[in-house]
Amino acid sequence: MNKRTLWCLLLSPCLVSPALAQLAEPATASSQAEPGIEEMVRKVNIVTRAKTRTAVSENEPMAIDLGLVDVPGAPPKLTEGVTAKAYARYVTFEDNLIAQLVLTGVEKDGKSEPLDSNEFVAQFNMDSPELDPASPVTIEGNQETLLAALQRLNDVEEEDDKEEKETESAEADTGASNNVGSNASKNADAAGYSTPSALDVEEDTNTPTVRVTTEGCNIRVDLAQLVAVQQSRVETTEDGNVNAGTCEDGADRYPLDRSYSVCGDTIDMETRQATAQYLLYYTDGGGNRQEVTDCLKDEDKVFDITEKTSACSVYLDYNEMMAVPQASLVYVNASNNEVQVRSCEPSEELASVPLVSVTDGCSIRHDFAAGRSYQTGRHIYELNGTTWQADACSDNGTEYPHETVYKSAAGQEVCAPIINQAAGTVTRQSRKQIVVNGVEQFITECKPDSANIAIQSTIDGCDSPSLWNHDLAAGTSYGRERFYYLLDGVPQYVTDCQDSEIAYPHHVETTGWQNHDDQLFSYRLTTVYIEGTPKGRYNIKTSEVLPGEPQTAYVYDGQGPKANGDIWYEDCTRFEGRDLVNTYKRPDGTTYGLKVDEATPANLGNVCSATVQWADPTHSSWTAPQNHTGGPCGNATGTVTVRVGGSDGYNENRTVYNSNHCNYSAAVGTRTTVREDGETIGEPSSKTCTTLSAQSSIHQKRSGNDYWTLYEPNKYNYPAHTDSIKSGCMGSWGWW
Repeated sequence: MNKRTLWCLLLSPCLVSPALAQLAEPATASSQAEPGIEEMVRKVNIVTRAKTRTAVSENEPMAIDLGLVDVPGAPPKLTEGVTAKAYARYVTFEDNLIAQLVLTGVEKDGKSEPLDSNEFVAQFNMDSPELDPASPVTIEGNQETLLAALQRLNDVEEEDDKEEKETESAEADTGASNNVGSNASKNADAAGYSTPSALDVEEDTNTPTVRVTTEGCNIRVDLAQLVAVQQSRVETTEDGNVNAGTCEDGADRYPLDRSYSVCGDTIDMETRQATAQYLLYYTDGGGNRQEVTDCLKDEDKVFDITEKTSACSVYLDYNEMMAVPQASLVYVNASNNEVQVRSCEPSEELASVPLVSVTDGCSIRHDFAAGRSYQTGRHIYELNGTTWQADACSDNGTEYPHETVYKSAAGQEVCAPIINQAAGTVTRQSRKQIVVNGVEQFITECKPDSANIAIQSTIDGCDSPSLWNHDLAAGTSYGRERFYYLLDGVPQYVTDCQDSEIAYPHHVETTGWQNHDDQLFSYRLTTVYIEGTPKGRYNIKTSEVLPGEPQTAYVYDGQGPKANGDIWYEDCTRFEGRDLVNTYKRPDGTTYGLKVDEATPANLGNVCSATVQWADPTHSSWTAPQNHTGGPCGNATGTVTVRVGGSDGYNENRTVYNSNHCNYSAAVGTRTTVREDGETIGEPSSKTCTTLSAQSSIHQKRSGNDYWTLYEPNKYNYPAHTDSIKSGCMGSWGWW
């Protein structure tokens, strides 16, 4: 339903009351009239308001009262105290609440003036189905008609006021008052007075009235613009004379729509095409469909006719052994509906495919009375990449003879024998089989024979003590055995290994102790074994604590300090932490120390060592000046014996001055103290070790029998700075 349809519903007679329906014109004046009409009829927005919160019913119109808030062109005196009488309802459109309202008259002080409901309408959205006094309602209506009605209400009111004043004056002349009872005794005329009925006010027929109507006017169809135009005319009534104008295009226009549902499509089997047809129609103001053309081809809606195989079965031709696809001819019309133009016939697009005989999915039929089985098969075909089944399974002529078997090709029994241990017998079983494509297939379940075989006992396969039942509480182990029967000389076992009547007593030996230092006791570890088995000695429990083993307490062995592994240093002295420990002897001979307190740490002595690094030696010389005395180097006075006069001469002591020229060698030694953990203790110490060599520079010279001393310059090597010299220095320094 579109907006125009809702508007037409608003103006339909069903929205007004039966009493007011006679006042409503059958056609609606356009709210957007042509220029000639608009000059005579002026539409304005009239603002109203619900006097109380009023519920509005759905679809069915209901009478409501409104107050006039604003009437364009009306002074306040005309609208004061006036109630607007209206009918309202709401409809639901696309999940929206659409309110529809018409104004049918105005009322004041019991007087009313009817209005043409076709000329005063409103349509608006509602949040809830009720009118709220806080929300004004705007009604589009004929300004002149409403002003005239309000003026007539006001004129009647003024006339009533005048009549009331005249009545009051007459009462004053006759002595009447509002107190009728008291006047009755004084004035007989007043006592018989009764209020006259309301005067019938005749409608003033001299005032010209104008209305716009569609009566006598047609709807003009404009195919070029695809629209139908409702024509209307202006009708003026004055002094009882009606003057009707000519019909002109009004504002109500109805679009022309296409309808494909009435017209069928045209089919062209040669071109394999279908063409849609339509006719043009419009929906008038009353909601009626009006068709304006015959069926026309829509060249824009041409549909291809195609084959449809999904609606047809495949024809199976067993004479030619072919599967023939079939198809119908269809197209999709303008309404998106599929239309069939030909029923199923052999397809022109899909080729026939061969029927193939297969056995897949089919079984073998067994005839036990005849001792034979028969293969069944069926036919299939492949179409569009899919394999289809053509028929059901049936005998295809292949036969298989039945065979009774006891053992497989590998020599194993195909059925488990039936074992009766109480009777000590075994009954064999067999099955029927056939061979299909070289593969053996069983076709029956196991069937027992009538002959029996005796059952025997053996320990073979049961002689491992690891599988025996060892009763520790009873101190005994039991051997095992199993039962069998011979089939073609080969044992066939009928039971698993089970306890026999052969018993083996248990032996025990202690293999160690399980210590519990936190509780100061130990458990004995015991090995339980048996002897004389088919496998010799077998340990049942190896070095385990047996159930019920008693606790063996530790023995106290005194108290003393014991190193606990904590190490620390004070400079070069090493200390080790010690605990005060109670010592206990365990049952296995080892000891256990229980710390009870801290003991005095142990002093482990000096753990530092010194290292000396020597720098490269340096050298220097010193020459004393002449006549210098003192010092290891320089001049010194000495006595020298010389020979005077040759071999025949004599010896003579002479005093001379000796001058020593000294050479020096020196090296710097640095001593560093390092603790065992690599930490340097204190600061490194450095000292210089010096050695010297003094060479005499005195030489005697002779000239005849004369001798004298000759001084020579310093020309000797520097002394070597050996390890022994360094060692001597370190000793003098106290470094070792």
